[in-house]
Amino acid sequence: MMTSLRSRLSEPGAIVALGAHDGLTARIAERAGIEALYHGGYATAAHQFGLPDLGLVGRAEVVESVRRMRAATDLPIVVDADTGYGSEAGVWLTTRELEAVGANAVQIEDQVSPKRCGHMEGKEVIPANEMVLKVRAAVSARRSDETLIIARSDALQVTGMEDAIARCNAYADAGADLVFVDAPPTVEDYAAIAERCSAPCVANMSETGRSPAIQTAELEAMGYKLVIFPSTQTWLFSKAYEELCHAVVRDRTTASLADRFAPFDEVNDLLGLAEWQSR
Repeated sequence: MMTSLRSRLSEPGAIVALGAHDGLTARIAERAGIEALYHGGYATAAHQFGLPDLGLVGRAEVVESVRRMRAATDLPIVVDADTGYGSEAGVWLTTRELEAVGANAVQIEDQVSPKRCGHMEGKEVIPANEMVLKVRAAVSARRSDETLIIARSDALQVTGMEDAIARCNAYADAGADLVFVDAPPTVEDYAAIAERCSAPCVANMSETGRSPAIQTAELEAMGYKLVIFPSTQTWLFSKAYEELCHAVVRDRTTASLADRFAPFDEVNDLLGLAEWQSR
């Protein structure tokens, strides 16, 4: 049975969601015992399109990607829906479509469209009252109360901490189940956000970005309820695949990496070969 993210929010500790971007990563995560998956915009753009996270991937592509992941796993999926792909009507449609294909939480942010990765320079934010309308649209679009709405603010680097926290509290008042200030630069900032926001908070551990790496236990002590590792698989895969490419160019064979291969039978087992053969 799939874990209820809403129920987990009322339990001690934080939900830890690991980045996944396709059926294979979802299956690996589920088998390893990961609690929840985070379908991030950065990883989706990078792995599926070879593009940077600059708002170049749209609603239809994200919905299809989540549909494929849901077919491969029973884990809860938290979906990064960027700015919601439009105004209130676009956010309503995005939430409805993502929920229909299996998203358990839908995250929208208050950046100007086209957006950019929260750890990049040059971000702009829409007026807080416009984002409030988007949050209300997302809340009204969901068919199930089990579907969580996450409201992210990128205002910290644009208008400062006071505005970012005020925005998050306004988004919570509009119905957001969790709020998310992206890219805090210090541990002290993380603590202040968790203390002053009126809704449960999300912490983004994007290891190569602008924020410090903080242990989950420390974030839990601050009061964070969802800790995401949105693109960790991208950092690891990029390095590993680069090593593979260099080995093939250098040696014209993959022999030097043979001890790192997952066995054929194990991968087939992971992919459910036996189940398909018995149908």
